[in-house]
Amino acid sequence: MKNFRITLTVLALYCTSHLSLAQHQDPKLHVNPRWRECSFELDPSLTQKAWHEFASEAGLVAYFRPLTDAKPIGVGHFEVSLLQWETAFDDAKPAWNDTFVHPDSAHWLKESPRLAFPGVTARVGITDKLDGAIYFTKNPGANYGFWGGQLQYNLVNDQEKKWSAAARMSLTSMYGPEDLGLTTYGLDVSASKEFPLYSNWAFISPYVGVSTYLSNAHEKTDKVDLHNEHVLGGQAMAGAVLKLSVTRIGVEYNFAKVNTLSFKIGVAF
Repeated sequence: MKNFRITLTVLALYCTSHLSLAQHQDPKLHVNPRWRECSFELDPSLTQKAWHEFASEAGLVAYFRPLTDAKPIGVGHFEVSLLQWETAFDDAKPAWNDTFVHPDSAHWLKESPRLAFPGVTARVGITDKLDGAIYFTKNPGANYGFWGGQLQYNLVNDQEKKWSAAARMSLTSMYGPEDLGLTTYGLDVSASKEFPLYSNWAFISPYVGVSTYLSNAHEKTDKVDLHNEHVLGGQAMAGAVLKLSVTRIGVEYNFAKVNTLSFKIGVAF
């Protein structure tokens, strides 16, 4: 009888483990060899719930992060930088699996825990308090890219205590895909303090801030019949900019529904 109970227990554990694995199996990838890299194309199985989740998370993936402190750059001054945003999300969920196609059945959207978005940005001082910035990226092997714009207004610039506060408005829009459109609007408030490291050419400026964003997603295909999604969300940021003469090196971490780690390197004149 004891051996019978042990056998039943082992069988129960075996069945439970296999049922759990079955419930967490990776989904079947949608394949379209038209592009060399994973690209946007909606699948007929995409649901409204998954579409809503996509709009919420994709808005954070595409959010314009300039990796700058709150200090104004100054009239006539400008900065050009290379950026990379890396966002962690679950690409096995329908929100992502049913909005993307892949070159083959083993080519996942993410090859690491985070999806990297490299790009280039330029920033210029318009007035003593107002800066403007633009952003551009394109995946050369896929069907999508992003462009964006931003205005930053300096609220406080204490020259004696070396701390600043600013508000920013931004817009990022996707271009390329035939099936859908995505636009993200953002509003940031940030504060920073500048610390000298060496002489008058090496400084570091840690900063913190909070953002609210509105992500708008709309489908443009007969494959699905989905309502437009307008998702409001928020995030917090913490980062720092290292200023070495004309060189600018930045890092930022965003705390949100899906978290983002960002880097930049550039020059300012």
